[in-house]
Amino acid sequence: MLASFASAGLVLAYTDVMPAPRQAASIADPVLGGGPGCAPSRSGHLVRGNGTGSLNSGPDVILAFQHAYYVARSGTLARGLTTPDAAVPAVADIDASIASVPAGTRHCVLVIPLPDGQYDVVVTEMRPDATYRTHRQFVTVVTRGGESIISTITPPN
Repeated sequence: MLASFASAGLVLAYTDVMPAPRQAASIADPVLGGGPGCAPSRSGHLVRGNGTGSLNSGPDVILAFQHAYYVARSGTLARGLTTPDAAVPAVADIDASIASVPAGTRHCVLVIPLPDGQYDVVVTEMRPDATYRTHRQFVTVVTRGGESIISTITPPN
C-alpha cells in the first residue's frame, strides 16, 4: 500500500510492504528433493538434497544411490546405479545395511565435487527417534554411454 502525507510543504511517502505468504514446503525439483532438514541447493561447488536423483551427473547419481538406500530401501536398485565391477558391497550386503536403518529414517546428502570424477559425500540420517547420524564417504563416478554411474564408494582415510 502506498500512502503519502502532506503537511507544511513536507511530503512523506511510505510503502507498506507485506511479505509474500509462505508456501508449504514443496519439491519443485524431484531430482534434487528437499524438505524439512534438507534445504535443496545446487551450485558448481556443492549439491545438497534427498531427491530421486538421475544418471545425468555425478551428484545426481549419488542422490539416486542414496534415495534407493533410504527411500526405496533396495540394495538391488542401489547396486544398479554402479558399474558391474564397482568397489561397492554386493546387493545382499547393501540390503543388510539397509535393514539396520529404521524405516522412516529421513536423509540429506551433501555432495562436494573433487578432481577426476570424485566426490566428497556427507549423508546425514534423521532417524524416527530424533537421533542424527552422519556418514562420510568418497565416491568416484564415471560416464558410460552418456550416463553417470558409480565406480567406487570408500570411507575417508
